[in-house]
Amino acid sequence: MEGSSKINSYSKKANEIIETALKGKSNIMAEAKTEADKEISKYRDQQEEIFEEERAEQERRMDDLSEIEAKAEAEIAEIKEEFEANKEEVVEFLIESIKSVSLKVPKVVKGNFEDMQI
Repeated sequence: MEGSSKINSYSKKANEIIETALKGKSNIMAEAKTEADKEISKYRDQQEEIFEEERAEQERRMDDLSEIEAKAEAEIAEIKEEFEANKEEVVEFLIESIKSVSLKVPKVVKGNFEDMQI
């Protein structure tokens, strides 16, 4: 029986060693998971900060764009208003300019024709 009790004793010690190793492994795994969670949280916070900065920049650009569009619309309205206010005068000016065209040949042009030899 002594051999049998030695086997039981060695078996118990082996089981204790295995149990201790498994507990150690579980502790290491739990610690690794905790560290990984910390790293993931840190990375997520960094990425969220970058995202928020980029989003704020995009919103600023959109505000700038809206301001530019508003200015452009105001300028277009002003140009249309000026056009409407001055179109009759411009049409009259053009009609008078067409009616008063001088049919005389300028001296500069006459001089060039007289100097030419055919």
